[in-house]
Amino acid sequence: MNSHDHLGAMQSVTLPELDAAQLHDREESKVILHRNDVVSALRNLSTDYFILEHEGKRMQRYRNDYFDSVDLTNYHQHHNQKGQRHKLRYRTYVNSNITYFEVKQNVHGRTVKVRRRSQLPEQRLLPRDAVFFFKQTGLAPSHLIPSLRVDYERILLVKQDFSERVTIDVDLSFSSARGEVQIPELAICEFKQPQFDRSSPAMVAMNRRPQNFSKYCMGLASCDPSLRRNRFKKVFRNLESLDAMPTSRGLVAA
Repeated sequence: MNSHDHLGAMQSVTLPELDAAQLHDREESKVILHRNDVVSALRNLSTDYFILEHEGKRMQRYRNDYFDSVDLTNYHQHHNQKGQRHKLRYRTYVNSNITYFEVKQNVHGRTVKVRRRSQLPEQRLLPRDAVFFFKQTGLAPSHLIPSLRVDYERILLVKQDFSERVTIDVDLSFSSARGEVQIPELAICEFKQPQFDRSSPAMVAMNRRPQNFSKYCMGLASCDPSLRRNRFKKVFRNLESLDAMPTSRGLVAA
């Protein structure tokens, strides 16, 4: 994706300025594209959006370390479309080497995220993060173990009135105890809005219908084909239609 010319044409915003559009309580929607299609979309957004620039870079490297139960309760709750569910992860901003522990809760279609400054864990939640998780959810953290690592690069746009954030994730790779996959051709575009707005300039520019899509669930299902995935079949069909199917990098034998 040779999007750097278009990234350079956009007016930048700094991390402190971005705090005005955190939108931790929001509605989220996603579209997926072939990464080559992002270039034309960005071409149409420079008059409506700022782009995050941090330490001179406009593409930021991210690492997400997810935790789940041994039997992947969070994965199966998402698959079964449970109305109230949560995800927990350590998110590391690789460029600045800053890590947060985050708890995302989905309450009937609305996403609420809370987080605290932390550091990369090992095989268990760090003690203060475990306490934080219990206070947020009322659930015992002792059964939680690492379930999936996701690495990617992100372009972050914010609407010039700070009412919307748009993230574009590319160069995705996933690793779990069951295997490793990568999807270099995929771009995941996520819209974070106070209320869903299909007339958003970014959504219009992407020219794709929003769909349910979870990096966590898609990554686990790609790393371990034995997982139940009936409700995710449409996602994999869409990836195939985009010529952006996961490529295995060493699947672990059953």
